[in-house]
Amino acid sequence: MRFLRAFAIALITAVVGMFLAVFASDYLMRLYHVADMEGQRGMTAIFLFAPLGIIVGFLIGLITALRTRWPGFIGFLKTQALSILVTIALATVVSGLCWVAADKPPKIDGNNLALDFELKIPPTIRVPSESTPNNIYASLYASNRDNRSTILDFKSIVRPDGYLIIPGTAELVSHSTDRELLASMGNETGASQFFHLNLPAAPRKGDEMWSQWILATQRADLSPVPGSDRMAVRYRVRELKK
Repeated sequence: MRFLRAFAIALITAVVGMFLAVFASDYLMRLYHVADMEGQRGMTAIFLFAPLGIIVGFLIGLITALRTRWPGFIGFLKTQALSILVTIALATVVSGLCWVAADKPPKIDGNNLALDFELKIPPTIRVPSESTPNNIYASLYASNRDNRSTILDFKSIVRPDGYLIIPGTAELVSHSTDRELLASMGNETGASQFFHLNLPAAPRKGDEMWSQWILATQRADLSPVPGSDRMAVRYRVRELKK
């Protein structure tokens, strides 16, 4: 009977550990910028952290049940509650340590930040006749863990003096002094170009002003860009008000 009681407590605690592991890992993986491409984040939570939560929860429940001596049904409930509390405490400590170590989004006055930018495309680059996210796109690189697509506002495109200016935005989710913007025009040769953004790891109030126009540094294949084909960009940070 004692073994069956210990097994039941361990089994229930294992289920609790599984749910705690799935929910905590999903939040922490977002915090650590784990991509969700092809369900990577969900698959990791289900097939890695869920089994880990089951194993840890089962062991906690089993050890707690074998080391306590509370008799009867009330003793069973007290032992079960204790094992669940220990599991929650362990999950809280581990999650807290991971949260402290994570690279959290930069803020100004407690608000998250977005990067607003305007791409300036010269007349020498052939722009697709239909502007869509499939043929005109940009991505913001901050680190190997933080490389995300931006949102381009095709409804606000303007064409001054033969140039094409496309506004865009991207949320800043990590600290980095090596942010780069990659802009691409479909499959046009030489129309994928890098810009190095001169932003501090934690932008300040002064960075909410528009920068000067800067020219692309190189193409996506790292070759230099001829002067007449160089795109330009200007940018600023903006507080995302709560």
